[in-house]
Amino acid sequence: MNKKHFEMRISSYLLTKIKHRGGLQMNEKVRIILRTVLVPMLVLVFMFTGTLWSGTTGKIAGKVVDQSTGKPLFGANVVIVGTSMGASTSEDGSYFIINVPPGTYSVTVSYVGYTKVTKSRVRVIADRTTSLDFALNPTVISGKTITVVAERPVVEKDLTASEQVISAEALTQTWARSLSEELNTQAGIFRGHFRGGTKVESMYMLDNVSLNSGLLSDNYTGINPSTIQEIAVITGGYNAEYGNAMSGIVNIVTKEGISGFHGTVITRMRPAGKYHWGRNMYSKENYEWKHFDLDYWTKESQDPSSEFYGQDPNLLLAQWHKQITPDPIQADYTKRPEYETEMTFYGSVTKKMGFLLSGRYKRGVNIFPQEEKYNPEFNLQGKLSYKISNDMKLELNGLYGGYTTCAMSSSNFNTIEASQEMAWNDLPQITDPYSDVKYALPGSWSSWPELRRVSNLSLKWTQVLNPKTFYTLTASYLYDMMDKTDRKNVVKKDVLRPHQYPWSFDDDEYGMLGYFLVKGYSHWTDKTESKVYTLKGDLTSQMTTHHQVKVGFVAKSYDFSYDHFMPAYEGGWRWNLINIFDGTPYEGALYAQDKIEYSGLIVNAGVRVDFFNQNRKAPKYMFDPLAEEASTPGNVTPGLPGNPEREKTKLQIAVAPRLGISHPISENTVLHFVYGHFYQRSSWNKMFGLPVCTFVEDPDTARNPYATYGWIAQWQGYLGNPLLGYEKTIQYEIGVDQNIADILRLDITGYYKDASDQTIFREATLYEPRWGDQNAWTLLVGSNMDALMASNCAYADIRGLETRFDTRFNFPLNFNLIYDLSYTTGGVVGYSTLHEPGTGGYNTPQGYAQMKKAWNNNHKFKGIANLSFRRGFGPTIGGFKPLSDLNANVYFEYWSGRQYTYHGPGDTSTEPNNKRWKPHYRTNLKVSKGFYLAGGIHPKISVEVRNLFNNKDLNMLFGDDLIKYEENPNLPLEEKLPKHWWSGEPDEWGWYNIWTNPPRQIYMELSVDF
Repeated sequence: MNKKHFEMRISSYLLTKIKHRGGLQMNEKVRIILRTVLVPMLVLVFMFTGTLWSGTTGKIAGKVVDQSTGKPLFGANVVIVGTSMGASTSEDGSYFIINVPPGTYSVTVSYVGYTKVTKSRVRVIADRTTSLDFALNPTVISGKTITVVAERPVVEKDLTASEQVISAEALTQTWARSLSEELNTQAGIFRGHFRGGTKVESMYMLDNVSLNSGLLSDNYTGINPSTIQEIAVITGGYNAEYGNAMSGIVNIVTKEGISGFHGTVITRMRPAGKYHWGRNMYSKENYEWKHFDLDYWTKESQDPSSEFYGQDPNLLLAQWHKQITPDPIQADYTKRPEYETEMTFYGSVTKKMGFLLSGRYKRGVNIFPQEEKYNPEFNLQGKLSYKISNDMKLELNGLYGGYTTCAMSSSNFNTIEASQEMAWNDLPQITDPYSDVKYALPGSWSSWPELRRVSNLSLKWTQVLNPKTFYTLTASYLYDMMDKTDRKNVVKKDVLRPHQYPWSFDDDEYGMLGYFLVKGYSHWTDKTESKVYTLKGDLTSQMTTHHQVKVGFVAKSYDFSYDHFMPAYEGGWRWNLINIFDGTPYEGALYAQDKIEYSGLIVNAGVRVDFFNQNRKAPKYMFDPLAEEASTPGNVTPGLPGNPEREKTKLQIAVAPRLGISHPISENTVLHFVYGHFYQRSSWNKMFGLPVCTFVEDPDTARNPYATYGWIAQWQGYLGNPLLGYEKTIQYEIGVDQNIADILRLDITGYYKDASDQTIFREATLYEPRWGDQNAWTLLVGSNMDALMASNCAYADIRGLETRFDTRFNFPLNFNLIYDLSYTTGGVVGYSTLHEPGTGGYNTPQGYAQMKKAWNNNHKFKGIANLSFRRGFGPTIGGFKPLSDLNANVYFEYWSGRQYTYHGPGDTSTEPNNKRWKPHYRTNLKVSKGFYLAGGIHPKISVEVRNLFNNKDLNMLFGDDLIKYEENPNLPLEEKLPKHWWSGEPDEWGWYNIWTNPPRQIYMELSVDF
């Protein structure tokens, strides 16, 4: 049987096993995974007799020679001190040690008749080769050892693509306290977007296990910083091992259990204060206090046309003051300090067993008033490893974390990725001092506080077959749950309005003057749950000195549910806007790669095959998925859901070649080139959504789209597309890495990304976190629908240049400077509107010229200056060394303002993007002072200042506000900016972008390492 025939047999098997609506039974899924993944994997294993690198380990390789003659020393012993890892040199003096966890080591070489040599501070990075050569001198004195410090190379010769590695030491020096904050300081990353990609185009991994739940492409980022050994950030083409991400891979490697008992304890605090622009939201200097005074109520009581005519103005004023006296939960938002505590312990129980245990709790405080006092956040992590023998190791990893928040969270649910409704709806916080819900926030028109819980459990088996070969098997489980419901039963039944409970907000009660809400009835609820079962395997072998072959597989099974419900009364009708669905899809991949290493050429060549299946039977007629029309096959009763004809979803397959080349021109100059295809499956919600509006009172019927007549609506989600395929990006990268006098490193990299078959239409800049990534959709209009369906109809053209300049001075002050220049355009093809045949509508094409965006460029600069004095440095003053173990870290960022088009009166030109808005500036500072106590205890106090100079980002203006601003250049800024729409006063709360630059914040921290 040839390969093609075999694949056809497998595909036929897959399609015939899919069952009606309920999906596959678990044993059937397992059989499919075994046939489509494990069997081919075993074939590849026997074909290659080779390996795949696990993604969380590195390699040490080099040569051992006689220093005087240069002759190779055959049979020299190379050992990593304190471990059982080592190798013997071959006839040409070469050696390699694979499967080395990231970290800093000492490596010793010994040979009979030669001086033993130990090199310390040898740094190993995941997926990299650390070159380490030794030159030994003959000696007649046995036991003599020479110790030297290994110098970290300024340029890394085996790096074939853009990758940035953040060490544990660097994390302790910087101001960043979260994973997201640290990533945004790196080259090519802008507010969570990697090289012009969208926010959903990256994959976050913990010890090579995915933290992406898939339903909305959410990555969990709440990892405890003190557990991290290193973070590898890959923005320019990556190896075939990594998939389902078009723009970036973030691999977090946690600390291994090493000899002894070690730990870190951190506590930090932000003092209470006002951390938004403008006055306190509840200040008595605000308009509702100053304007509606006794004179106002006196005039109202004397005005025959007023509803307050003839009433006592003093009583009216007292009643008004009572109405605008806030609940202490909201009123005291500036009086609450923020606290965070983190503890991590790691080490070894025995020589064979290592452990890591970590916990973090943050009592978060919103900068705005909100429905609840605090936004608590926590994360627990654990790792237990056991070496059964020198060749076998078992590792158990666990994580449990989450948060409850009223502020903007990291979840994509709160963005246009989920629906238009979620991008519109208000969060349960007050950002406008004259919001009509500021005095009755619970139950108002907003979502409920978001509760999220994430857990991850993985078990990894590693076995070394011989010094050249090892394999790993990893089984993992990821659970991601979000709950935005009335968990505290805030909105209770109202006997005067029985039709309201537990339904809608149309009878919200307003107080005097009809402006401020006094009682709300909102029952907007959302809940999602995702379970991901993953099996991964890889086999690694250094086939020859020059070839390291990698092969592997990954198989994933999903089980998720999505429940959105928003009731309302509109135009006298009962509306139940729902999007309720579940699914059990699956996906997987096979990959193979060869790392070819010669002194003048390093090549990473590989191929990856991805596949996924929605694993369902989808309605065949997209204009009537419920079969409500009499003419739709499967309709039983016209006007009511029937049994629509369905067809099995098809297996989607993508083949991605990858090639990375590094060419060391000399010891000081390295050229690198990358070409690769990168595919990504869209979020599952775009394939499974069923956004329906029902019109009944009964709660069970209202939430069941198959129980009563329903209108397929566009606002609360996307109608699932059973034909949605892979999104694709072809990326090219070329760069040069230059060592200048062993003290400076210059890295210049250019890249080009050709994105097609996209479901998201993007631009280069992003200033509002909820509307920035517009989905590419088509409006389907029929007799019973006006639904949005996402499709592979968008494209993008992204080009950029990254320049990085690092110093390696031997004195305490060093710099890291980054300049990013990016150009982006893109558009949408196909149809913006499709009408059901026979309804008389006209299909509307997108039109290339109509939908293609003008080129949008963005300049970004990031700079870090780090001043670090080692232990014992500096003069002694009164028995104290003030400069000893002192570190100061300054971070500065700039990005150019948004491009926009403006042609004033008399300007007949039509040039797009002819103007640019105000730029962004921000400076953060962290200063820390350490002390060394007996027993290896190392306390450290730190002060961190964010937005040191209190810079402000002026929000972009539009319409008449922009015209006034542009046509009055000589007016003072405050006179050019719009006034508040209700109070008519300067709108300081709305002028400045609170997302990109909140006011100065100061944190104080105490940490203890041991």
